Amino acid sequence: MGFLLLAALTLFSTHFSTASSQTPQTSSFTYNGFRQANLIVDNQSKILPDGLLQLTNYTQLVTGHAFHHQPFKFDPNSSVPSESLSFSTTFVFAMVPESANTGGHGIAFTISPTTDFSQAVASQHLGLFNTTNMGNASNHVVAVELDAMRSPEFQDIDDNHVGLDLNTLISAASAPVSRLRRYRELTEDWEREYNPQRLCYKDLYRATHGFKEKEVLGSGGFGKVYRGILPKSKLEVAVKRISHDSRQGMKEFVAEIVSMGRLRHRNLVHLLGYCRRKGELLLVYDYMPNGSLDKFLFTEDKPILNWSERYKILRGVASGLLYLHEEWEQVVLHRDIKASNVLLDADLNGRLGDFGLARLYDHGTNPQTTHVVGTVGYLAPELSRLGKATTATDVYAFGVFMLEVACGKRPIDTQALPEEMILVDWVIDCWKRGAIWEAGDPKLQGDYVREEMAAVLKLGLYCSHNMPAFRPSMRQVMQYLDGDCNLPDVPLESSGIGAFAMGGRETSEFVMSSSFPSSVVGKDYTTVTSLSSTDSVLNDGR
Repeated sequence: MGFLLLAALTLFSTHFSTASSQTPQTSSFTYNGFRQANLIVDNQSKILPDGLLQLTNYTQLVTGHAFHHQPFKFDPNSSVPSESLSFSTTFVFAMVPESANTGGHGIAFTISPTTDFSQAVASQHLGLFNTTNMGNASNHVVAVELDAMRSPEFQDIDDNHVGLDLNTLISAASAPVSRLRRYRELTEDWEREYNPQRLCYKDLYRATHGFKEKEVLGSGGFGKVYRGILPKSKLEVAVKRISHDSRQGMKEFVAEIVSMGRLRHRNLVHLLGYCRRKGELLLVYDYMPNGSLDKFLFTEDKPILNWSERYKILRGVASGLLYLHEEWEQVVLHRDIKASNVLLDADLNGRLGDFGLARLYDHGTNPQTTHVVGTVGYLAPELSRLGKATTATDVYAFGVFMLEVACGKRPIDTQALPEEMILVDWVIDCWKRGAIWEAGDPKLQGDYVREEMAAVLKLGLYCSHNMPAFRPSMRQVMQYLDGDCNLPDVPLESSGIGAFAMGGRETSEFVMSSSFPSSVVGKDYTTVTSLSSTDSVLNDGR
């Protein structure tokens, strides 16, 4: 197969010595590029203008040799049985395949009594032997093969090994070399304390079969996610590869990733550990066999989730967010809540995942996150104005997520009808007509209780209120979903409902009129209360 061999890119240094009970002899040579080396070359071998030695080209079934211009002399009269030859060598080489799916067998460092290899053949014979002289003691050939293909007829151990060959390509000794370089990780002193959470790149590489495309579970703006099985524990995992171009802030980022690895909640995807290699960060999560929720909402070949399944998912994600905001030792801001970041386990339980944007801060303090990150359609209005993420901005995104799940529509759909392009506006339009439940996913074919659908849609609007102070906390959201308190129903004419906030100062009336029926939460709450308040509304042009 087409294969380009380049040897000794910068330096070729070899030292020979003969050791005997009499007088040891040493010889050595060093090449700094090959332009002045005066090598003996044949077939496809040639010295390139930049000093590189090219042994073969992309032509199939070709060989190339390059020899030192004069032989080394060993004592032919020595009768000492213990006399031996040893050598050490250092050189840089590259084996460049014609394409990603093709390659060649490799290269060999050779000691031979002759430079005539005209009878040798290519391919697995490495340009050293042919089918008739393999194994002949008269060859007097010693070779160290760097073999990139497995030849069963020569008992190769794998497709990437070093072998010591004596007159034959059946190696007297061999060892795998898979490129030390292929598995090389990036580790710094400050990471020692994170050893329990740091996973081995070699294990992740093998778990995903070398990050093959067939193992891809999904991809996004931060990288691809691969399915894998860890070789030792046989644990099924999802491995996310994130590119990072700078070391700036990496210590703090990894510290937070490791901290979040201690999060444990039944509605969160567990972060098992991390690994760093060159320009990428790898995050390892629990594997969720049913994939992401958005596939069930927006992919035709997936089964339709019924209303009770959707409600269970909404409640589960809300429970996970309550844990992040209030119940763990620190406050965790997720900052990217959406259907594609909610994974479904084998029982279709919703588990919030992808903590790549998450940030931590201590309870009772203000968060210091000032970069606007997240996904368009889920970003709270104050993020673009103040640039500060809070628990209220997570609540806003959760409100949009509730509408997404109930309606089966994306927050912004440029392919939809004009009146349905903005999801919040579509729900409000249905509400104005006195039939808010009509915004429910048509794929459900009306198989839901109208009061239940209306309550979930109104809670979604309440959470995505334009003014942070009017949004509920996640603890209140759980109380509404569990039926422990009644849901405030914000009138349509009040400030902050819908895609645009009104400016100025006004009076808003909240009518406590909606309740979650006992068919959903097992309880019946029908108390009607009213509350009036006067609030100052910041005019931000929306």
